[in-house]
Amino acid sequence: MAGGADNACAAVGTGVIAPGRLMGSIGTSGTMVAPTASPEVDPGGRAHTLCHAVPDTWYVMGVMLSAGGALRWFRDVWCQPEAEQAAREGRDAYDVLMELAAAIPAGAEGLLFLPYLSGERTPHGDPHARGVFCGLTLHHGKGHLVRAVVEGVTFGLRDSLEIIRALGLPAGEVYATGGGARSPLWRQILADVFGVPVVAELAGEGPALGAALLAGAGTDVFSLQDGAARAVPPGTVLRPQPDHLEVYERAYATYTRLYPALRDLFPLLDAI
Repeated sequence: MAGGADNACAAVGTGVIAPGRLMGSIGTSGTMVAPTASPEVDPGGRAHTLCHAVPDTWYVMGVMLSAGGALRWFRDVWCQPEAEQAAREGRDAYDVLMELAAAIPAGAEGLLFLPYLSGERTPHGDPHARGVFCGLTLHHGKGHLVRAVVEGVTFGLRDSLEIIRALGLPAGEVYATGGGARSPLWRQILADVFGVPVVAELAGEGPALGAALLAGAGTDVFSLQDGAARAVPPGTVLRPQPDHLEVYERAYATYTRLYPALRDLFPLLDAI
């Protein structure tokens, strides 16, 4: 059976097969996928428009290059004590890091992170873009840095969401998948930054499940819609917290000003 592209299969595996639902994936990279009934193209070329794995359906997709990969970089470079603590306790180091982040208020007390550790695709298409912590003070500790990384990645995903919204596509709820989405805290931050409910993807392996569903539909075991409805049960729904919405609106507005302010400096850093 013909399958589909990685993110198309992930969308099938999370039940995102028709307009209205969106998929937000936090793997090494990060994506936002919005199914459409007809090809919709961002005039600025910031997002991709591709055929879905579902017949007669397309999707608009924004891609950021360092999503969960940004947190992995931070863990590997800066968090050896937390990794050792996790090993002693038989836990995942990411769980320890997310506990540090959970102790910090929304907005990381004025600390922002640009997650452009590998350049960036959506929305800038700039190979020279670089990662930046902005707003560091003596008050900030490791928990602030972790939370700023998580929030910065989420702001990067919101850049893609804003392109989807600008195209007039419905964005009523986001189905979250990928390793980062296993964290309840990260899913709550997604809901608070996006301003829409975020639904947990329960299968744990959206792309593999999507490929299996395509095989089942292709061999007439079930229709893709029925198969997805049975295999992708609704997970926990996290709704935006009203007291965080305004904080994140202000933080995101500042975040979107950072790249334009620094864009001309990034090629100079390359030259060094």
